[in-house]
Amino acid sequence: MKNLLIISFFALAIFATSCEEGTFGANPYDPDTPVTVSQWPKVLSFVPDRGKAGDVITIYGENFATATKVTFGGRDAASFTIENETTIKAVLSAWGNSGVVAVTNHKGERSLPGFVYEWPEVPVENPNFALDGVATSTETFSGFSVANVNDGQASTAWVASNNNEGEERWVMIELDKLSEINMVKLTWDQNAAATDYVLEVSEDGQTFTEVFKETGWVSNGEDAGVKTITFDAVNARYVRLNNLFNSLTPYNMTLWEFEIYNMPPAENLAEKKPADADCEANSDSKFHITDGKLANMWQSAKDHDSHWATVDLGDATTLDNIIISWDGGAYPKNLTISLSADGNEYTEVYSVSDWSPESEPREPGETVWTKVVTDAAFAEQEARYIRVDFDTPSSIYGITIYELEAYNQW
Repeated sequence: MKNLLIISFFALAIFATSCEEGTFGANPYDPDTPVTVSQWPKVLSFVPDRGKAGDVITIYGENFATATKVTFGGRDAASFTIENETTIKAVLSAWGNSGVVAVTNHKGERSLPGFVYEWPEVPVENPNFALDGVATSTETFSGFSVANVNDGQASTAWVASNNNEGEERWVMIELDKLSEINMVKLTWDQNAAATDYVLEVSEDGQTFTEVFKETGWVSNGEDAGVKTITFDAVNARYVRLNNLFNSLTPYNMTLWEFEIYNMPPAENLAEKKPADADCEANSDSKFHITDGKLANMWQSAKDHDSHWATVDLGDATTLDNIIISWDGGAYPKNLTISLSADGNEYTEVYSVSDWSPESEPREPGETVWTKVVTDAAFAEQEARYIRVDFDTPSSIYGITIYELEAYNQW
């Protein structure tokens, strides 16, 4: 026991001596020892926090002097410039992305989240102006808001509160600004469409001008309740369907979509395409049917009443509108328009019997004497060949065509 106490006392003495000599614990401060500082990059902030291709984003942080790469949402910047140790200016590429902003230097990569990449809006070739407008109407049936007519959804509708004859009913779109327009497209419930209506436009919402009027319109089933109305271009801020009435069924009128456009002139797909006919009063005149000039004409022989004319478009083409300009004093009373893919089997798309049209006035630049026009609209169809069958002349003269035009209008 005595020996153990002596050993313990000796150990404590050594311990005390070591502490006094600085040989135990932390080393004393040496001013010649280098201090190690992190060389990793550090992204502290960036401005602005959103941008599109070509925009310059300024990034603030640390250890940027040896930066080799800058990315936005994992995609490289188009280029970047090291301003100094704490600042980088980076240009967004056309293939940017939202997410973290990252800087890489000789040590590695560090990032900061929160950047929003703005993709450019793809311009719509012929936008529906109604989408940005405000819809109003007379009283609606409960649960069927008028806002449904310009929401771009074919599954939502405006429904009139009733279908009482003589009662005021209208639907109007106020566009976001004064715009040039020349077409309105209405999508009705086929069993609850307006048969009678007036289409009106206004610049101020006070004085309205009628651009189209129809009485007794009926969906033919194939048009899916879609009524397309074209008119000469006008400036308008307000577009109104007025005097709405459904004379065909007892159902309250149901309008799915009310669209408004400014459509460019459509291409005449039949112009200068090969034309043929069963006969001709003047030799080598069949090509006038599609020569694009109202000054020229084809006329049928007078020794028989039934005639046909055809146009070969050359390739299968999507069509939904055929316009034929006839001489106002020499047109057919009965006619049928048919389309074909192969020139053998034809499908009828339009017909009229005992036709008695009113002559249209001569337009600026036209050289026709008078004309009447067949404007046949139908559901889109692929065809290469157009055939018109017609008979019963309206006068003693041979039936005369100034021009046959074919379009994919809408």
